[in-house]
Amino acid sequence: MELTLTNDADEVRGLMAAGWCPVECSIGGESLVDSLVMDHHGPRSDLECVAIRAYRDHFGVRRADRRFVGVGTADADMSFAIAALSGMLPHPDAAVPSGGLAEVWTRDWSDLAALIGRMDTDPIGLDLTQVAQGPLLMLWHALVGQATDSLRGAAAVHAWTSLLTAPPDRLAPLLTATLEVERQRIAQAREDLDERGLELDGVLLVMGARGWGFDVWYGRDEGLGGDVAAAWQHPVVMRWDGGDGAVTLGCPNKAVAEAIFGAGGLLTVFPALEPNGWGGREAVGGSPRGLQMTEAMVMAAARRVAELCGSCRP
Repeated sequence: MELTLTNDADEVRGLMAAGWCPVECSIGGESLVDSLVMDHHGPRSDLECVAIRAYRDHFGVRRADRRFVGVGTADADMSFAIAALSGMLPHPDAAVPSGGLAEVWTRDWSDLAALIGRMDTDPIGLDLTQVAQGPLLMLWHALVGQATDSLRGAAAVHAWTSLLTAPPDRLAPLLTATLEVERQRIAQAREDLDERGLELDGVLLVMGARGWGFDVWYGRDEGLGGDVAAAWQHPVVMRWDGGDGAVTLGCPNKAVAEAIFGAGGLLTVFPALEPNGWGGREAVGGSPRGLQMTEAMVMAAARRVAELCGSCRP
């Protein structure tokens, strides 16, 4: 299996012309796809996540040609989809490798694909410690994280094969340790909110965030329905990564995003932000791929988002 991660649209097009399969190649507001349509951002945000569709509809179709190109980060959705397209995962239709156990290699992991899809598009309010396959997804994140280069991206894909075919007794101590990592992540997110959070006219900006904490930062009022902005202490959150300089902009879900920004939610916001190239889905997205955002750029973008927050509470 070969995977090239890039933030260059021309490189994506060149590889596609040479027969490489694009997976989650959304860049600069453009969705670059082949006949498999393995993207769900921007103009294709109405589609299911690629992990779900690759595993359910296209398992193993690229087994004979495992060359893939992706944009940005080899997250769980992209990497699981590539593994599925390559036929590298257990599946009811999988070919059992020599010496492999049929009960392992023909197991149906559709529930994991669905969980990956939900975490990618509507994760708020979902406690991975309490749902089936949640600890396994957390373990994948702990092992390979958010790969942004081709070598680590390939490792992220292969990690799915290793995890889904490993004996349960070997995974048990790793899954236990993963639960402790999750506890630490939540604690760190709360510290980042207290120490690095800046409120700006309805927008919460977390500067130099050390980890991922949107589920903590939104601050849901459990007494209210989650589809209204008033149910959230911070219904619009921006996170500036302390490492790669990327910015993620999010709302708790599509309904809240559209209540604040109108039909299309954040899809109407991205074109108004500078520099050009912001993109994503109705409720989540971010700064241009591969761009190291400066503090001045982040603050300017946050002020512009605040201007567009017609329904945000101050």
